[in-house]
Amino acid sequence: MKFPTKMALVIAIFIPMAAYAEYYKVNVKRIEQNLYKTDSGLYIQTQYCYEYTYGDDAVLKYEQYSYDNKLIFDSGTSCDVKKVFK
Repeated sequence: MKFPTKMALVIAIFIPMAAYAEYYKVNVKRIEQNLYKTDSGLYIQTQYCYEYTYGDDAVLKYEQYSYDNKLIFDSGTSCDVKKVFK
């Protein structure tokens, strides 16, 4: 197998795996340190997040069993998400 063929195979395998994460537009309000609440009643627990927000739009990148979940604020700040719950 030639190098370009191997590279195409690797790309074909790993690109779909990255595509499983879902992106959600949310409006969040900081409740306490590392805890945010959406306007729909969901709670987002973060880790080491120091963003103060009082009803601002953000993007939640979430996949149920992923360790790479993020809450991305309009300011550009990105925080790791530990869990999302009701």
